[in-house]
Amino acid sequence: MRSTNHALASAVTVVAWAALLLVLYVVLISAVTPLEWAVGGGLALLGGCAADAVRRAERPAIRADRRTAAALAALPAALLRETAELAGAVARALVRRGGGPADDRPVTVRVPAGGDPAVVAVLLSATPGACVVDVAPGRARGSATELTVHLLAGPARGASPVERALGLRRLP
Repeated sequence: MRSTNHALASAVTVVAWAALLLVLYVVLISAVTPLEWAVGGGLALLGGCAADAVRRAERPAIRADRRTAAALAALPAALLRETAELAGAVARALVRRGGGPADDRPVTVRVPAGGDPAVVAVLLSATPGACVVDVAPGRARGSATELTVHLLAGPARGASPVERALGLRRLP
C-alpha cells in the first residue's frame, strides 16, 4: 500500500509539473509549431521528473533513536575537542614541513542494528576528526551496514564521544 501511495504521488507530481511547465513554455513563445510542442513536451516531462526527485529528497525517511539523540548531545564537546586536535595537527605539520610518517589508514565501523547509516555518516562527518568515505551495506539480508571512516589521528585514535554515543564498533 505504501509503495502504491508513493507511486501515485510521484505520478501526480510529474504530471502536474509537466503540464505547468508546458503551459508556461507555450505562453512564452508566440507561434507554436509541432516540433516546438514536441520539444516543449519532452523538456516539461524532464522538468516534472526533476520536481518529483526534489519532492522525494526533501522528505527523506530518517530513522533516529536514543543513540542519535545521545550523539547530538555529544556533538558540541566533540567539535571543540577535535577542532583543537586539528589545530595541533596543522601546527605540527607546519613545524615539521617535511611531514612524517602518519598512520592515516581508514577504519571500518559497523552501524548497530536499527541505526540509520545516513544519520550515522552525517554525525561522524560533522566533526573535524572524522570523515566517512564509504558506506557498504551488509552483504547478507538483515546484516549491518559498514562505514569506512578516515580519522584525524588514524586508527590509533580513541573513539570520539559521538562514536561512543552511536554505539559504533570498529572492525579489525
